[in-house]
Amino acid sequence: MSKKANPFDEIGNVHPFKVPEDYFEGLTDQIMSQLPERTSDSQKVLSLWDRVKPWTYMAAMFAGIALMVNLFTRVAKPSQDNSTIHLSSVAEMEDFYQYYEEQVAGNMYHESVYLDFD
Repeated sequence: MSKKANPFDEIGNVHPFKVPEDYFEGLTDQIMSQLPERTSDSQKVLSLWDRVKPWTYMAAMFAGIALMVNLFTRVAKPSQDNSTIHLSSVAEMEDFYQYYEEQVAGNMYHESVYLDFD
């Protein structure tokens, strides 16, 4: 098999397509004659909603952003839970710890007595 040279070398600068003479001279007039006539440029009457709609959408967007920021940056407030005990004096603290030790000892006693040995 012999390789041929580049096929474009054989063609050279020959252009196979030709434009008819004086084609571009009358082209604009021909196209303009085929277009429909232009109507008067009367302005479109916009309703109130069409004028306010972009502002409403923008306000809704900013309200949504504000709610999301508030939701994600909310700081948890301390709850008034009864499990939190505030002791103000040493005597109260001693009484609390004595009560707590009695409760733990009582629970341990109940667990040891009522423990189920299967």
